[in-house]
Amino acid sequence: MKRVIAAVSLTIAGLAFLLGFKTREDAPVVAADATQPAAAATDATTTSTPAGEAAATTTAAPGTTIGTVEVTGPTVQTLYGPVQVAVVATNGTLVDVVALQLPGGNGESNYINAYAEPLLQEMALEAQSAQIDVISGATFTSRAYAESLQAALDEAGL
Repeated sequence: MKRVIAAVSLTIAGLAFLLGFKTREDAPVVAADATQPAAAATDATTTSTPAGEAAATTTAAPGTTIGTVEVTGPTVQTLYGPVQVAVVATNGTLVDVVALQLPGGNGESNYINAYAEPLLQEMALEAQSAQIDVISGATFTSRAYAESLQAALDEAGL
């Protein structure tokens, strides 16, 4: 009888935890800043791709971005679901990485990604590249995050 009471109590506690679990909302996508220093731009170009993947880009020379640019990386399919990130760069520096899609749909994936995503974002911003470590327990998500991130960085010219 004591085991039944303990099992029921733990089941109720676990269910309460799962129902009370709050996922964070994705940060709103930042609009690109189309302003540019007039004297610094020698070869001004504006790039726009379908679905707004790349915002306005102003370049002084190939590979040098002036102003703010936002690029959405490709969706990378994993065993557990899709992963997609967007990057925001200002004057050639990575200033933000936003996870647009992460595997979800069950409590375990949501729990893992709530832990892994901030760490992946922090590592990417610190490294200023997609050369980031894999998070233990989130290997598939980590690798897909880095792949989508690298493609977005390549498109942004970083």
